Amino acid sequence: MDIKLFFTVALLSSFQLFFAQETKTDTIKLASKTTITTVTTIKDTIKVAAVVAAKLATTEEKEALKKEATVLKDKIKEEKKALREANKIEKEKKAFEKKQKAFDKRQDKILSSEKSISKIKTKISDEERDLIKLKEKFEQRKSKGKLSSTEIEKENIKISKRQIKINKLEGDLDKAEEKLHKMRD
Repeated sequence: MDIKLFFTVALLSSFQLFFAQETKTDTIKLASKTTITTVTTIKDTIKVAAVVAAKLATTEEKEALKKEATVLKDKIKEEKKALREANKIEKEKKAFEKKQKAFDKRQDKILSSEKSISKIKTKISDEERDLIKLKEKFEQRKSKGKLSSTEIEKENIKISKRQIKINKLEGDLDKAEEKLHKMRD
């Protein structure tokens, strides 16, 4: 949150610096000893400098004006460069956040897959325990001779259904483990 705020402030201040116009008052002495005062912006100063330079009497004044124009051009270049850097940093930040979000989402999927695998394993162990109890109960009743042939068949069908259910759960477990393995790779 603090990083977002910092980058936003840095970006806005760099935009403001880039698009800000500096008001400046220049006094230029002409050959006829008159003074011209102009109010210009940074970009206008560069354009006006060439026009006024033709009217100047001395080469020193021309050189000073040229130096000022180059300094202003350099400042503009630096501001553009700073703006490009700020944009580059912002893009990198967005890319990092996107990758982080994708990583978190992937981790959540892996975690939920692991939970579903543990649930399936628990179900399988419960079903196997119930199957063993059902078989023991069936064998006890069968050994006492209290079951008729139809009841024996019914019990065998119950046992077969439990075994089918266990086999289905084991198939689901294999699929879930394969899916988890693919997610981790």
